[in-house]
Amino acid sequence: MEPKDIVVFLEETEGSDGRLNYAAALAKRWQAHLIATYVINPLHLDRHAGFAIGVGLTEMLNQHRLRTQAAMLDNRARFETLCQRRSFTAEWRVAEDETGEGLMLHARHAGLAIVGPPLKPDIANPSLLGLANDVIFASGRPTLCLPAHWSAARIGGPIVVGWNASREATRAIAAAMPFLIAAEEVHVVVAPDARLRRLYGQEPGADITAHLARYGVRAVLDQRPGDDAGAILMERCRELHADMLVMGAVGRSRISEFVFGGATRKLLDKAELPLLLSQ
Repeated sequence: MEPKDIVVFLEETEGSDGRLNYAAALAKRWQAHLIATYVINPLHLDRHAGFAIGVGLTEMLNQHRLRTQAAMLDNRARFETLCQRRSFTAEWRVAEDETGEGLMLHARHAGLAIVGPPLKPDIANPSLLGLANDVIFASGRPTLCLPAHWSAARIGGPIVVGWNASREATRAIAAAMPFLIAAEEVHVVVAPDARLRRLYGQEPGADITAHLARYGVRAVLDQRPGDDAGAILMERCRELHADMLVMGAVGRSRISEFVFGGATRKLLDKAELPLLLSQ
């Protein structure tokens, strides 16, 4: 079933325009309610904030307020222009001083959440949204991680599905079904290991490929040799010029300290295309 509401997270960084355009294109296609949530970065994330004292601190606070307000208004103007004369409904929200768990609640009340690339460990100027991305992925809702500058026109092209017969991969396929049905082709990529062959015989992935075909998905089973599933998936995405990679996300620890497992983290760090994750 197509999502009836989409939340897209915006911020004062590059890529927000692309995320908003992509989300609006989906809202129009699905006639879904679009929720744009603008996340304001607190001053303490500014690496220079800790050095300001006295009058300097007051001036820094004032400049931060003016800059963030101008950026928010600029994003809202783009949002309102984009939503004019469109057939879908929309709303604007501002998230200020919200924790990662607070931002996660926006995702929990929508059928699909769209965020930007994950925060790099060595980034000089982190953002609140970048720091909260992992927690948003833990919302229990499908989350689409969209690279900066990804074109909204690239919807409906080839999709790669990573399949390992896990619960997470099964949930990801169910969440991605609206994309899969509309895609020109879907490649179910399996790197068969000993466990999969023992459980599913010589053709791991054949059953899920047949399942997708019954829903009208143009699915092809694509077994690939190798031990590094993440590298195999990314290579296949490049070969097909894929518009999306669908996979299950494996995480650990409690929500307030949510951390992805190694394979998922590597794919998030290296993804060059939209990545639809579900737990």
